[in-house]
Amino acid sequence: MKIFVSIASYQDPILPYTIESIIENSTYKKDLVLGIFDQSLDHLDVFKEWGKYGPEIRYKTCKPKESLGACWARSKIQTELFDGEDIFMQIDSHTQFDKDWDADLLEKYDNCFNWFQKPLITGYPRALDVIPPQGGFFNTSEKLILRKKYSGEDLTHVMVFDKGIDNAGEGNIHATAKDIPKPSAYYKAYALSGGFIFTEGEWVNKVPYDPSIYFIGEETTLALRSYTHGYDLVHVPNTPLYHWYNGENLELKRELHWETEEHQEKLKEINEKAHSRVNDVLLGKVKDKYGFGDIRTPEQYAELSGIDYVNNTVQLDAAKGNRMVGYNLEEDFE
Repeated sequence: MKIFVSIASYQDPILPYTIESIIENSTYKKDLVLGIFDQSLDHLDVFKEWGKYGPEIRYKTCKPKESLGACWARSKIQTELFDGEDIFMQIDSHTQFDKDWDADLLEKYDNCFNWFQKPLITGYPRALDVIPPQGGFFNTSEKLILRKKYSGEDLTHVMVFDKGIDNAGEGNIHATAKDIPKPSAYYKAYALSGGFIFTEGEWVNKVPYDPSIYFIGEETTLALRSYTHGYDLVHVPNTPLYHWYNGENLELKRELHWETEEHQEKLKEINEKAHSRVNDVLLGKVKDKYGFGDIRTPEQYAELSGIDYVNNTVQLDAAKGNRMVGYNLEEDFE
């Protein structure tokens, strides 16, 4: 079974570490296809560095000034690098993996079919630290040290909404993550993370990335579109990958597309169009391939999630995850 891994990278200093981690820690190296869009000044010689290890690597590049944002880049990967592989996986370019991550996710994906017809595994991965040398390490020659920040075991990291919704303002809704430490369970979800998607390859055809969305609204529109196309969003226990999150007081920060000077001139226009597009999608006004499916309705999504975009309301009990249903193999099939 072929796994296509979509990696859109913008000036990311740990992209090489991510590629190395994917390959080094995989069980089925020859079944991997890496689709990498490297938007940087210093392009990698991926075939020389990693081609001999087994995965097929499809590598696309552009200069940073040519980039139009994350959704545009991810759309390019889907239309130009993806070729109908069995599984579509999407990650951020600043991700690290546990040993045998692919076997683990394939097993979890197979388990999902005990309760869900069309599972889409997603969620915010647990965090990792990136530590720069600051003058040099005494005990390693590595340029950077990557360390798990989170070591909790037997947890399901779920996504919930902790604030209201605002179709006219920044962000629409705000997702956060929390841990559920009671027995390892598969939770029926309503939020989606662009930094971790694992589902059937057909999802790319059913719910293609909308390149006209810039960044805000990426995950909310994908969640609602996926749900209406019949996909069941699922949070699984102990996901085998870790993410480098930007934040205050970090020793090293990633360069963000919207913070770079060369994009400022055109960013206002891009954002205005993108915000309008997000609202049109969420309100059901988009009727092309980037709109809703016909398997489920937005009203059903509102009942599940507590988020009603049309009426601009939120049911906090549902949105905060208090109604979230978990499924457990041992309990359900003992």
